[in-house]
Order: sequence, then structure tokens, then C-alpha cells
Amino acid sequence: MKVRYGQIAWLLAAIVVVSLGLTALCGVKPTAASEDKLSVVASFYPMYTAALRVAEGSNGVAVRCLTQPSVGCVHDHQLTPTERAVLEQADLLILNGAGAEEFLEPLLPQLSATVVNTVARGRSSDHEDHEDHEHHHNEHIWMDPAIYTVQVMAVCEALCTVDVENMALYRQNAERYVSEIEAAAAEFSDAAEALNLEKAVLFHDSMAYVAESLGLSVAGVLPIGEEQGFAAAEVAAVADAIRGQAVLFLYDDQYPLQMTQLTAYAERSAVVALNSAVRPVQGVEDKDTWLWALRNNTQKLKEAAA
Repeated sequence: MKVRYGQIAWLLAAIVVVSLGLTALCGVKPTAASEDKLSVVASFYPMYTAALRVAEGSNGVAVRCLTQPSVGCVHDHQLTPTERAVLEQADLLILNGAGAEEFLEPLLPQLSATVVNTVARGRSSDHEDHEDHEHHHNEHIWMDPAIYTVQVMAVCEALCTVDVENMALYRQNAERYVSEIEAAAAEFSDAAEALNLEKAVLFHDSMAYVAESLGLSVAGVLPIGEEQGFAAAEVAAVADAIRGQAVLFLYDDQYPLQMTQLTAYAERSAVVALNSAVRPVQGVEDKDTWLWALRNNTQKLKEAAA
């Protein structure tokens, strides 16, 4: 067989060029929409939703979600090289706080970005006491509409600090969003009140803030999902605690209903699976997901009361 060394040499050279090009593409740092835009990075989806609403209409800001929205809660998240590159380019990093971003803590001192912890930055003394003493292992604070509004305003003040020119826009957006949240939260509370229940059994940590916002006494917690479990003795204790009581069983709709036989111990009960606003919803814009979730949850309560 005759070998044409010139053609082979040309082919090898071409392969090297293409390989180098692919390497460069794979290694390039992700950028915001434009180098001249303010890069705002939210740690995960609920904070991303808040940042989108507050920054809406500002052409000089690019808002990104650090983690993939499909991740949901970030309990055991491992930072990827791509995410680290996003952090290195950030001008403002928005955190939920309350322990949600433990995976970021070792890196924070190395970042040039302004970092805002929406709990530490914006909460009132009442919220601080509530967080430190009752839910120090529960980061799902955005599930309480009152606390979420505090987080929204913390995002607003952070944006106003790093982008003074658009301060009026950010404050207008935040005030409008808070008004919408408060109106939706009032409907949610009314729907819960119509159930006329006094206690709650929780099947996910995120529901703790829902129960508290509704003024329900928590009779027991049997966590489902995220590799959590519970023992038979815990189930028995919950059964004893709700015997003859009026109970709301609260589930996160990411996970299947379990232990529904517990309803037999209650005098009256309702079972609802609520959306915790940690993932996108098909047909709903990211900026509207949190409000959609609250309104969806209101409808679930109304259906339970019917």
C-alpha cells in the first residue's frame, strides 16, 4: 500500500488545530450577557427568582443562577469548575443564608464580588431570633412570605449599593414585588384558615416555615426525600401527638405521599403537597416562579377545604 505522507501530515495538523480549538472552547470561562454588564449571581433558584424581579428592566445587569435550577435545594452540592468560573466573574453574589450555601463558605473570602447574605443583611430582630433558636438547621426560609419579603428587600439594597444609577428602578421593582407577595400571602392565609386546623405534621423541612407562617403548632416531623428517613418509634410518637386533633399534613410536592394512614388518628385532617419554589415550572417565567408557587399552594389549600 502506498502511503502519502504529505496528506497524512496535513490531516494530523488539521486534527491538532481542531483539538486546540475545542480545548479553548471547553476551557473558556462562562460570561454574562456582555462584559460591560454588572454580573449578578444568585446562589440557587429562589434567590435567582428574587434577583430577576428586582433587576427587571435594567439593561446594564446580567443575572445568573450559580447552580442548575434542576438541583433544587443545595444541601450537599459540590461546586463545579464552571460554577467557580462564574463566581470569579461575579460583581454581586446573592446568598440565601441560614446554612444553605455551606458549599460556598471556604471560597467566599477569595472572591472579589460583593456578597450579600439576604438573612443577615435584611432580617428584623424577630426574624433573627426565630432563625437562631428555632430553625438553625433549616435553611428553607424563603417559604415564609414575610421572611421572603425581607430577602427581596435585601437584594434590592445590595443592587442599589453596587449600581447607584439604577437605585430608583430597583426600589420600585422591589416594592411592587413585595406588594404582590403580601397580597398572595393574605390569600394563602385565608385559605388555610378556612381549613380550621390547629396542628401540622411535616414531611419535609421546607414546610416548617409554612406551618409557622400559618400559626400552626407542629405535632411532628417525618422527613421524606433527600436521603432522610424516620424510625417506627417516631411514627408512633406522631400518631400519639395527633390523636383526636385537627391536623394539616404538609408535604413537599417533589416527593411522594407517605404515611397517609396517620390521618386515621386525627379527628379532622387535610393532606396537601405544596410547591417549595426551588425549581422552574413549565410555562412559567423564572421571575414569576415564587409567586406562582404560593398561588398554586393557595389553590391546593382551597381544594383541601372543599
